[in-house]
Amino acid sequence: MLKRPAAEETVRPLPVIVQGADGPRFLPPRMLFQVIERPYVLSKLADGLGRQSVLLRAPAGFGKTALMKTAYDAALSGAPLLPGVAADAISHCAWTTLVPQTPPARFLSDLALALAVQLDEMPPETAGECPNRRLERILESVGRRPGLSLLFLDGIDHLDLATAPRLLEQLLTSAPENLRMACASMLPPPVPTARLKARGLLSEILAVDLVFSPSEVRRLTGEVAEDGDFDALFRITLGWPALVQLGRGILDAAQDDESRASLFDGSHADIAGFVQEAVIDRLPDCVRNLLYKVALFEEFSLPLAQVLCGNGLTDDGRDWLNALSPVIEKSRSGWFSLHPALRSQLYSHLARDGEEALRDLYRRAAAWFADQGLLERAVSHAAASGDFRMAEEIIGRAGGVDLFLRAGYKVLEELIENFPADILYSSPGLTLCYAVVEAKRGHVAGARERMDMLLDASGGWSQQALATIDRSVLDHIDALINIYEDRCLGLDDAARLQAQADSLPPHATWELGWIYNTLAIIHTRIGDLEAARSCALKALGHYREEKTAYAQVFMLVHLGLIGTLRGDFSAALQFCREAEQLAESRYWRDRNLLSIARLVAADASYLQGNVQTVEKILTEVIEPLVRGESWVELFARLFRSLAKSRLHVSGFEEAMAAIDKAEEVAVERALPRLTIAAGIMRMDLLVGVGMIESAQQAAEQVAMMKARIDPDLWTWQEAHDFEIASARLAIAQGHPQAALAALEDLIAATKQAGQGHHRLLAGIVAVRAAWKAGRQQEALAYLQWAIALARTHEATQPFIDEGQDFAATVRAVVRRFGLKAFSGDAVEFMSRIVGHGLKRPRQPENEQVQDQPQPGLLSHRETAVLKLLAEDRSNKEIARILQLSEATVKFHLKNIYAKLGVSRRTMAVSVSRRLNML
Repeated sequence: MLKRPAAEETVRPLPVIVQGADGPRFLPPRMLFQVIERPYVLSKLADGLGRQSVLLRAPAGFGKTALMKTAYDAALSGAPLLPGVAADAISHCAWTTLVPQTPPARFLSDLALALAVQLDEMPPETAGECPNRRLERILESVGRRPGLSLLFLDGIDHLDLATAPRLLEQLLTSAPENLRMACASMLPPPVPTARLKARGLLSEILAVDLVFSPSEVRRLTGEVAEDGDFDALFRITLGWPALVQLGRGILDAAQDDESRASLFDGSHADIAGFVQEAVIDRLPDCVRNLLYKVALFEEFSLPLAQVLCGNGLTDDGRDWLNALSPVIEKSRSGWFSLHPALRSQLYSHLARDGEEALRDLYRRAAAWFADQGLLERAVSHAAASGDFRMAEEIIGRAGGVDLFLRAGYKVLEELIENFPADILYSSPGLTLCYAVVEAKRGHVAGARERMDMLLDASGGWSQQALATIDRSVLDHIDALINIYEDRCLGLDDAARLQAQADSLPPHATWELGWIYNTLAIIHTRIGDLEAARSCALKALGHYREEKTAYAQVFMLVHLGLIGTLRGDFSAALQFCREAEQLAESRYWRDRNLLSIARLVAADASYLQGNVQTVEKILTEVIEPLVRGESWVELFARLFRSLAKSRLHVSGFEEAMAAIDKAEEVAVERALPRLTIAAGIMRMDLLVGVGMIESAQQAAEQVAMMKARIDPDLWTWQEAHDFEIASARLAIAQGHPQAALAALEDLIAATKQAGQGHHRLLAGIVAVRAAWKAGRQQEALAYLQWAIALARTHEATQPFIDEGQDFAATVRAVVRRFGLKAFSGDAVEFMSRIVGHGLKRPRQPENEQVQDQPQPGLLSHRETAVLKLLAEDRSNKEIARILQLSEATVKFHLKNIYAKLGVSRRTMAVSVSRRLNML
């Protein structure tokens, strides 16, 4: 019997709770590991006990015993545990741990001892009395006594029910109302859980409730984990509580990198030993042998596993697989995956069979996947087995290079790298695959050479061998390499491809996908952005129907690029983010694909002013893009945004270095259009820093390059960029009228073509040109229009990039026409694009101290009022501190509200904080 120490007379005595029998079976085990509070899980257990019974079911090491021990200790301490039940209502608290193969007689004897049912008070057991009858007598005895009894049963799956199969069911269904039970089990017990849950008598706590969340793992290991350790620890444990506790101890004791590395790959002796003892050794032989075979694979199906094992799986074996979630996880599609730590330990056993045994498993798996039509996996496993002839045959069945387009570049690259040269060059299909790999690596000349061999049939292959390659696939890859080479694709090509698409049936989704993909690129190049967007959306739809995530990433990238050119910056950023997330989740090993997705996202994000983040991202993606897959539009965006962001972050020299790198890449890749784009970037940069003579020389060099190159390489993008850069130069040289005339023509042309980005840039430059040309009303109109277009998308950076001269022009416009000419939102937007550089000239007559104009949005006095407003001062307090009248303070507040575009005090403070005005 446990009692609390005597309390003072004024305090209500704590309840006296009777503890169960003595002995190790009747006490929870000692636990000395690091404990973290888990109130949600404990409350779920308490809620279940408050109703009747709780079943805790999870594999070993998920904290079932620890959770029950926490509740047991709380009950003994007199703490209120059960919802709606007073603490003094609990009169008895018992614990019983079952050992493996516990017979019913011993279980009932232990149960009676734990529940303090006096055996001599029960009628003598007759020789023929069955266990169910004896259990009934125990429950009746408990039901007759006052108060609630709590019973914790640990390891009920150890109970041998061969002679009494319904004993557990009787315990749960016949328990008296004053007996509340928590039972822990690794496997589903033979009780009607669904029926009991429907009656409200049973609730379950499963492994998904007990697994540690990432935040809990971080809390538990925060004292011992170094930077970068947490992610690696979570990847190998996936929140399995016992492994997390072991990992914490290993990190705490680890004195070298080898110990930490063995923890993170699952080979550490403590991790491997626990997995072996807690899971593998408890498995039936048939299940254990099956799991050894499938440890090669990230996921497996039962038919595949049975083929590899050579025999079937019993119903009990299937039950084991289904019961061990999440250590063995079953997906909705019916495939299983192994916990990383379990797979590591199983694979270490499998590897002892030798390399040839592993190759044989890969070979058999390849044959099975090929029979199922899962050709991508079949090729991968055939190559892993070393049977390249089989891999070649499967690649042919998979449609050759279609394998890459469906599964991703890395799949194809790894296969090609492992093929012997004699096999690689003997097959036209593999030659085509090699051409794709070369193009994706940035070796476009080598890719073109192999492509021409296939198109001209000059590789020495037979007509029969060449006939195995579908002509449409050849056309697709040829068009792909054309894009990398920046070869001209025009209206005739678009008409031919559109006719080809129109001739295909709707179910030819794969062919339609790549045709519309190519059409989107052609229409973008010729400037028909609405048609480009329509084709890109069609291609994306077809690829989604094909469930080809790799192709979807590229279409989302194209939609992001097209959206930016159309001036729909918000939609562009949304597409870019989706592409980035899809690439990260599915193709995280493909650095080039990730870099493409991050580039277009950063390019769109730059327009919203995230300059430092963009500069960092673009600096990281240069190397993979320069050494891998990319094309002119991507390179131009990369180096243009990099130069602009570096000018703000690092200065002129770093910005110029980015443009030098663009010209270097243009020479290496033989891309004259990129050379022109770099020349225009250089011209713009020199104008921006005031080096007008050098900018004029750069402009002349661009004009000379235009005259020398193929006219088809001077696309609408280069033309518009050059016209805008020339207008900036003309303004700097004192020719605003000529600049404005050119900009007006450009604005009209881009409006008709839906080229919103260049239209916005031209409109922003036109503000300065009109103002300097003395056409003030037009300057105001251009400013109002540009802000209205950009504010929807929070596109502040194009205005900021125009520099201090533009900011001074905006201030001059505001002084001339007043803030009343703009909406409140427009004023807030202007305050960001000119560095808070606006001022309303009107001053109150009775102000005691006249404000001096300053380059900020607010005057000195208005700033002082705003700061006191942010301190939650009243108007009277502000007036007293600044020695003003309350009427003057109200006048200042009215001006502040108007300039910030707000209507209340709290909004003024909020906006000013966001604008860093305090």
